[in-house]
Amino acid sequence: MKSKKTNYIFAVLLIAISFTACKSKKALVQPNNVDRKLMEQIDKIRQAEPVFTTANVSKMSVAVEVGGRKFNTSASCKIRADSAIHVSIQPFMGFEMFKVEINKDSLLVYDKINKRLYPVPFAYFKTKFGLTVGFSDLQAILSNRFFTVGTTQPDFLNCKKAESVDNLNVIEYKTTEMLQQILSNSTDRIERQELKAVNSDYQMRVAYSNFIQIDKLVFPQVINIEATNTKQNVKFDFKISKAVFDNELSFTKIDPSKYTVADINQLLNK
Repeated sequence: MKSKKTNYIFAVLLIAISFTACKSKKALVQPNNVDRKLMEQIDKIRQAEPVFTTANVSKMSVAVEVGGRKFNTSASCKIRADSAIHVSIQPFMGFEMFKVEINKDSLLVYDKINKRLYPVPFAYFKTKFGLTVGFSDLQAILSNRFFTVGTTQPDFLNCKKAESVDNLNVIEYKTTEMLQQILSNSTDRIERQELKAVNSDYQMRVAYSNFIQIDKLVFPQVINIEATNTKQNVKFDFKISKAVFDNELSFTKIDPSKYTVADINQLLNK
């Protein structure tokens, strides 16, 4: 991946490919001045969300489109809820080219070909994309869950019901930095998440489809992501082919001492 466009894909992939774990459900604590009907709708959405402690997505295809170019790659992902996400990017016959380790306080990218380690602070997403995210956001946005961007717990006070779109119920959340829309269907499953930066032209749209039964869970088999600004329009299509939940899970750790630490921008600007 030498071109700037391809490296931009990898930057967005740091967000997008983290097909992530779900938090344990917690009882909603309703502030006194939050609309009752809004809270009822949020509660239904959260009750419909999948809950698991571990996930092993051993086979997943990723189709990428950027600047008129299209290509496909394979990936796998191991998840321990609220703890760690390990993503393996395998473009050639299962050969691992990159590995991404996401923890609650860090994000590490290993370039296994060139033996480089790129620490990526969560603040990088704010600088690069105008999007303030943390570990809990990355979990929720790509695991079909309700969240309010930039908060560790949902901020109900700044949520409101909005007019329906395409027969989907809409909840809006707005801060000084971001407008977020959560769109759910008649079964209270989230079909779309949309994020728009207030102070830049960055937008991200996530769509979930092909909800299937996997073990005891109902989960979207297909996740489509589109990230845009004035210079780029990047699309990802993820399709899960094989996954198991709530089984014993082990992570293969990489020894960072065997890698040269480098700035992530060195990789992205190649």
